[in-house]
Amino acid sequence: METMHPEIYAHWIAPFERGEVVRESATFRLAVNEQLDEDERVQILVRPERTSVLVTPAVRDLPGVAEAEAEEALRAALLASGIPLNGPDHLFFLDDATKQQLQQSENPSHVRRLTSADAAAFETFEGAVSEEDLDGASVELDHWMVFGAFAGDALVAVGSSYPFDDGVALADMGVVSHPAHRGQGHARSVIYALARGALAANHEPQYRCQIDNTSSVQLATRSGFTSIGTWDLPLPDTAD
Repeated sequence: METMHPEIYAHWIAPFERGEVVRESATFRLAVNEQLDEDERVQILVRPERTSVLVTPAVRDLPGVAEAEAEEALRAALLASGIPLNGPDHLFFLDDATKQQLQQSENPSHVRRLTSADAAAFETFEGAVSEEDLDGASVELDHWMVFGAFAGDALVAVGSSYPFDDGVALADMGVVSHPAHRGQGHARSVIYALARGALAANHEPQYRCQIDNTSSVQLATRSGFTSIGTWDLPLPDTAD
Protein backbone atom coordinates (compact mmCIF):
# COMPACT_ATOMS: atom_id res chain seq x y z
CA MET A 1 0.00 0.00 0.00
CA GLU A 2 1.28 3.47 -0.87
CA THR A 3 0.57 5.01 2.53
CA MET A 4 -0.79 3.14 5.52
CA HIS A 5 -3.93 4.74 6.92
CA PRO A 6 -3.41 6.00 10.51
CA GLU A 7 -6.24 3.79 11.80
CA ILE A 8 -4.57 0.70 10.35
CA TYR A 9 -1.20 1.65 11.79
CA ALA A 10 -2.68 2.44 15.21
CA HIS A 11 -4.44 -0.92 15.53
CA TRP A 12 -2.21 -3.35 13.67
CA ILE A 13 1.34 -1.99 13.81
CA ALA A 14 1.85 0.29 16.80
CA PRO A 15 0.81 -2.24 19.51
CA PHE A 16 3.40 -4.71 18.23
CA GLU A 17 6.09 -2.05 18.60
CA ARG A 18 5.33 -1.59 22.29
CA GLY A 19 5.36 -3.79 25.37
CA GLU A 20 8.07 -5.20 27.61
CA VAL A 21 10.59 -6.80 25.25
CA VAL A 22 11.45 -10.40 26.04
CA ARG A 23 13.47 -11.18 22.91
CA GLU A 24 14.28 -9.07 19.87
CA SER A 25 16.29 -9.51 16.68
CA ALA A 26 16.14 -8.17 13.14
CA THR A 27 13.48 -10.75 12.19
CA PHE A 28 11.70 -11.65 15.46
CA ARG A 29 10.30 -9.68 18.39
CA LEU A 30 8.56 -11.08 21.47
CA ALA A 31 7.04 -8.67 23.99
CA VAL A 32 4.66 -8.76 26.94
CA ASN A 33 1.40 -6.82 26.99
CA GLU A 34 -0.44 -7.10 30.31
CA GLN A 35 -3.64 -5.68 28.79
CA LEU A 36 -4.33 -8.55 26.38
CA ASP A 37 -7.68 -10.29 26.82
CA GLU A 38 -7.56 -13.99 27.64
CA ASP A 39 -8.82 -15.02 24.21
CA GLU A 40 -6.05 -12.95 22.62
CA ARG A 41 -3.32 -13.85 25.11
CA VAL A 42 -1.04 -14.61 22.19
CA GLN A 43 -0.98 -12.49 19.03
CA ILE A 44 1.41 -13.15 16.15
CA LEU A 45 1.80 -10.57 13.40
CA VAL A 46 3.91 -11.69 10.46
CA ARG A 47 5.07 -9.04 8.01
CA PRO A 48 7.76 -9.31 5.33
CA GLU A 49 10.37 -7.59 7.46
CA ARG A 50 9.70 -9.20 10.85
CA THR A 51 7.52 -11.45 12.98
CA SER A 52 6.16 -9.62 16.04
CA VAL A 53 4.54 -11.40 18.98
CA LEU A 54 2.58 -10.12 21.96
CA VAL A 55 1.83 -12.37 24.95
CA THR A 56 0.49 -12.03 28.46
CA PRO A 57 2.90 -12.49 31.42
CA ALA A 58 1.35 -15.94 32.04
CA VAL A 59 2.11 -17.07 28.50
CA ARG A 60 5.64 -15.65 28.65
CA ASP A 61 6.32 -17.85 31.67
CA LEU A 62 5.28 -21.07 29.92
CA PRO A 63 8.14 -23.49 29.12
CA GLY A 64 10.05 -22.53 26.00
CA VAL A 65 8.16 -19.33 25.19
CA ALA A 66 10.68 -16.75 26.41
CA GLU A 67 13.50 -18.81 24.86
CA ALA A 68 11.93 -18.93 21.39
CA GLU A 69 14.00 -17.11 18.77
CA ALA A 70 11.66 -17.65 15.82
CA GLU A 71 7.99 -18.22 15.04
CA GLU A 72 8.32 -21.98 14.57
CA ALA A 73 9.89 -22.48 17.99
CA LEU A 74 7.28 -20.26 19.61
CA ARG A 75 4.41 -22.18 18.04
CA ALA A 76 5.92 -25.46 19.20
CA ALA A 77 6.24 -24.16 22.78
CA LEU A 78 2.67 -22.92 22.78
CA LEU A 79 1.31 -26.20 21.44
CA ALA A 80 3.28 -28.16 24.04
CA SER A 81 1.58 -26.04 26.72
CA GLY A 82 -1.89 -26.69 25.30
CA ILE A 83 -2.33 -23.48 23.29
CA PRO A 84 -3.03 -24.39 19.66
CA LEU A 85 -3.45 -21.41 17.37
CA ASN A 86 -6.29 -20.66 15.00
CA GLY A 87 -4.12 -20.37 11.89
CA PRO A 88 -3.05 -17.08 10.31
CA ASP A 89 -5.46 -14.65 8.68
CA HIS A 90 -4.43 -12.27 5.92
CA LEU A 91 -5.07 -8.64 6.88
CA PHE A 92 -6.30 -7.07 3.64
CA PHE A 93 -6.91 -3.36 3.06
CA LEU A 94 -7.81 -1.34 -0.01
CA ASP A 95 -5.23 0.70 -1.81
CA ASP A 96 -5.84 4.43 -2.14
CA ALA A 97 -6.67 4.33 -5.86
CA THR A 98 -9.40 1.71 -5.38
CA LYS A 99 -10.91 3.62 -2.45
CA GLN A 100 -11.07 6.77 -4.55
CA GLN A 101 -12.71 4.87 -7.41
CA LEU A 102 -15.32 3.40 -5.11
CA GLN A 103 -16.17 6.74 -3.56
CA GLN A 104 -16.74 8.18 -7.02
CA SER A 105 -19.04 5.36 -8.18
CA GLU A 106 -22.31 3.76 -7.10
CA ASN A 107 -23.53 0.25 -6.39
CA PRO A 108 -24.95 -1.63 -9.40
CA SER A 109 -28.73 -1.88 -9.56
CA HIS A 110 -28.81 -5.54 -8.49
CA VAL A 111 -26.93 -4.82 -5.24
CA ARG A 112 -28.61 -3.17 -2.27
CA ARG A 113 -28.50 -2.93 1.50
CA LEU A 114 -30.39 -5.68 3.33
CA THR A 115 -32.66 -5.24 6.34
CA SER A 116 -34.77 -7.44 8.59
CA ALA A 117 -37.42 -7.36 5.85
CA ASP A 118 -35.09 -9.62 3.83
CA ALA A 119 -35.07 -12.35 6.49
CA ALA A 120 -36.93 -14.89 4.34
CA ALA A 121 -34.66 -14.37 1.34
CA PHE A 122 -31.61 -14.58 3.60
CA GLU A 123 -32.86 -17.82 5.16
CA THR A 124 -33.35 -19.35 1.71
CA PHE A 125 -29.84 -18.22 0.76
CA GLU A 126 -28.37 -19.77 3.93
CA GLY A 127 -30.00 -23.08 3.08
CA ALA A 128 -28.11 -23.21 -0.22
CA VAL A 129 -24.67 -22.39 1.22
CA SER A 130 -22.48 -24.78 3.19
CA GLU A 131 -22.08 -24.22 6.91
CA GLU A 132 -18.31 -24.09 6.39
CA ASP A 133 -18.66 -21.20 3.92
CA LEU A 134 -21.06 -19.34 6.20
CA ASP A 135 -18.78 -19.74 9.21
CA GLY A 136 -15.71 -18.71 7.24
CA ALA A 137 -17.36 -15.53 5.96
CA SER A 138 -19.02 -14.66 9.31
CA VAL A 139 -22.00 -13.14 7.49
CA GLU A 140 -25.05 -12.28 9.61
CA LEU A 141 -28.21 -10.37 8.72
CA ASP A 142 -28.10 -8.39 11.98
CA HIS A 143 -24.57 -7.08 11.47
CA TRP A 144 -23.78 -3.37 11.33
CA MET A 145 -23.95 -3.25 7.54
CA VAL A 146 -25.28 -5.95 5.19
CA PHE A 147 -25.50 -5.94 1.38
CA GLY A 148 -26.82 -8.50 -1.06
CA ALA A 149 -26.65 -9.14 -4.79
CA PHE A 150 -29.83 -10.36 -6.46
CA ALA A 151 -30.69 -12.34 -9.57
CA GLY A 152 -34.36 -11.51 -9.93
CA ASP A 153 -35.84 -11.99 -6.46
CA ALA A 154 -33.18 -14.45 -5.33
CA LEU A 155 -30.18 -13.53 -3.22
CA VAL A 156 -27.03 -14.81 -4.94
CA ALA A 157 -24.34 -13.21 -2.75
CA VAL A 158 -24.39 -11.65 0.72
CA GLY A 159 -21.78 -9.71 2.63
CA SER A 160 -21.77 -8.08 6.03
CA SER A 161 -19.45 -5.93 8.11
CA TYR A 162 -19.11 -4.67 11.66
CA PRO A 163 -16.72 -2.39 13.56
CA PHE A 164 -13.75 -4.62 14.34
CA ASP A 165 -13.23 -3.39 17.90
CA ASP A 166 -14.50 -0.73 20.28
CA GLY A 167 -13.12 2.66 19.38
CA VAL A 168 -11.48 1.34 16.19
CA ALA A 169 -12.66 2.71 12.84
CA LEU A 170 -12.02 -0.52 10.93
CA ALA A 171 -14.96 -2.28 9.28
CA ASP A 172 -14.32 -6.02 9.21
CA MET A 173 -16.16 -7.66 6.32
CA GLY A 174 -16.99 -11.04 4.86
CA VAL A 175 -18.89 -12.26 1.82
CA VAL A 176 -20.32 -15.55 0.59
CA SER A 177 -21.88 -16.48 -2.75
CA HIS A 178 -24.59 -18.95 -3.75
CA PRO A 179 -22.86 -22.07 -5.16
CA ALA A 180 -24.80 -21.82 -8.42
CA HIS A 181 -23.83 -18.19 -8.99
CA ARG A 182 -20.12 -18.14 -8.30
CA GLY A 183 -17.58 -16.75 -10.74
CA GLN A 184 -20.02 -14.10 -11.97
CA GLY A 185 -18.64 -11.10 -10.09
CA HIS A 186 -21.39 -10.95 -7.46
CA ALA A 187 -19.06 -11.32 -4.47
CA ARG A 188 -16.87 -8.50 -5.73
CA SER A 189 -19.89 -6.24 -6.24
CA VAL A 190 -21.00 -6.93 -2.67
CA ILE A 191 -17.51 -6.35 -1.24
CA TYR A 192 -17.36 -3.03 -3.06
CA ALA A 193 -20.79 -2.06 -1.70
CA LEU A 194 -19.62 -2.84 1.83
CA ALA A 195 -16.43 -0.85 1.26
CA ARG A 196 -18.40 2.16 -0.02
CA GLY A 197 -20.62 1.98 3.04
CA ALA A 198 -17.66 1.73 5.40
CA LEU A 199 -15.86 4.65 3.77
CA ALA A 200 -19.02 6.76 3.93
CA ALA A 201 -19.13 5.98 7.67
CA ASN A 202 -15.45 7.01 8.04
CA HIS A 203 -14.28 3.43 8.57
CA GLU A 204 -11.44 1.69 6.76
CA PRO A 205 -12.65 -1.47 4.97
CA GLN A 206 -10.86 -4.53 6.36
CA TYR A 207 -11.00 -7.98 4.81
CA ARG A 208 -9.62 -10.99 6.67
CA CYS A 209 -9.38 -14.59 5.52
CA GLN A 210 -7.31 -17.66 6.27
CA ILE A 211 -4.17 -17.84 4.16
CA ASP A 212 -5.18 -21.23 2.73
CA ASN A 213 -8.61 -20.00 1.58
CA THR A 214 -7.54 -19.65 -2.04
CA SER A 215 -10.84 -18.34 -3.43
CA SER A 216 -11.13 -15.71 -0.72
CA VAL A 217 -7.53 -14.59 -1.18
CA GLN A 218 -8.10 -14.30 -4.94
CA LEU A 219 -11.27 -12.28 -4.39
CA ALA A 220 -9.39 -9.85 -2.16
CA THR A 221 -6.40 -9.36 -4.43
CA ARG A 222 -8.49 -9.07 -7.59
CA SER A 223 -10.66 -6.47 -5.86
CA GLY A 224 -7.76 -4.13 -5.10
CA PHE A 225 -6.97 -5.27 -1.56
CA THR A 226 -3.38 -5.61 -0.35
CA SER A 227 -2.27 -7.76 2.57
CA ILE A 228 -0.22 -5.91 5.18
CA GLY A 229 0.66 -9.21 6.86
CA THR A 230 -0.91 -12.14 8.69
CA TRP A 231 -2.33 -12.32 12.21
CA ASP A 232 -2.83 -15.35 14.42
CA LEU A 233 -4.18 -15.99 17.91
CA PRO A 234 -5.34 -18.98 20.02
CA LEU A 235 -8.29 -21.08 19.04
CA PRO A 236 -11.32 -19.66 20.87
CA ASP A 237 -12.16 -22.87 22.74
CA THR A 238 -8.73 -23.17 24.36
CA ALA A 239 -9.10 -20.28 26.85
CA ASP A 240 -9.27 -21.32 30.50
